[in-house]
Amino acid sequence: MAVPLQAKLGQTLDGRFLLTEEIGRGGMSTIWKARDLHNRDAPVVVKIPLPAYSSGIGAWSMFQREEEIGRQLDHPFILKVLPLDATPRRSYVVTEYVPGRTLADRLAEQSPLPEADALAIAAQVCEALVHMHARSVVHYDLKPANVMLCPDGSIRLIDFGMAHTAITARFALSGGVPPIGSSDYVAPEQIKRRRGRISVDVYGVGTMLYEMLTGRPPFPGDDPFVVASARLLGDPPAPRTLTPAISCQAEEIVLRALRRDPAERYPSAAAMKADLDAPERVPVTGLSGRLQPVTRWRRGLRIARHVAMYFLLPVASQVVLFLLLWHHLAHKP
Repeated sequence: MAVPLQAKLGQTLDGRFLLTEEIGRGGMSTIWKARDLHNRDAPVVVKIPLPAYSSGIGAWSMFQREEEIGRQLDHPFILKVLPLDATPRRSYVVTEYVPGRTLADRLAEQSPLPEADALAIAAQVCEALVHMHARSVVHYDLKPANVMLCPDGSIRLIDFGMAHTAITARFALSGGVPPIGSSDYVAPEQIKRRRGRISVDVYGVGTMLYEMLTGRPPFPGDDPFVVASARLLGDPPAPRTLTPAISCQAEEIVLRALRRDPAERYPSAAAMKADLDAPERVPVTGLSGRLQPVTRWRRGLRIARHVAMYFLLPVASQVVLFLLLWHHLAHKP
């Protein structure tokens, strides 16, 4: 019997997970609250790919990888992926259900956040990342929508759809690189399509902290390509120019995490957490005075480089080949 691709309210997956409420929808999947019929009707969350992504080995492999990575992780600040009884008839991922709301929801209601709250949330994210990075897992898609705020004040890092391990065989054999995440939060090296490192996650924490403290992402805009490329051309405005009440130490932490060169950022999530936990000890080095804004001439230079790479160089190569052929024919006996 064929499995319907469109998940529906009241549907039971593999005789175990009864879908009771659609609680979210992303670009590739829907998120359902469900009851685990094999575990006294315990509430769980089921992530199911949309019909367009439900068929084919690629979609199945992606969700299988997300489950494999999630089951490697066991930390209070990371949403737990639950094991399945047997091989499912369709691709989906099941996690624990945790009450709360996302950081994105809170920022929509209150923005910017009090500095103490922002630093505390970022510190918990870093603590979760320390656990992940110790297992060679890079989240690769840190953003407010992927941070759950729980009633007890703790957080849960969620959604490992873009996460990967540094030495995943499937990743290495493909020879590819993971897709980039949301344009407001990607690191410069993601835009350049380089293999992800922990520096990507450090940058992601920096973008979220910047937004929590200022009420806007580092590079706001409606065009995702312009927003993404802006971080290759310059630095965001210093946070204290947008919210003067921010301490110099908090600004220093944000700007170090957002350095364009990964080597100039915090070397690890643990190092960043140490500063977040004790901001009063952070030395102020004057990073805010050395920022390079995204200027028109920088943007123009970047466009000129792309034109040269994708248009002028191919044309020049064709001209060279024509001249070589003409020279060969002209001197042919």
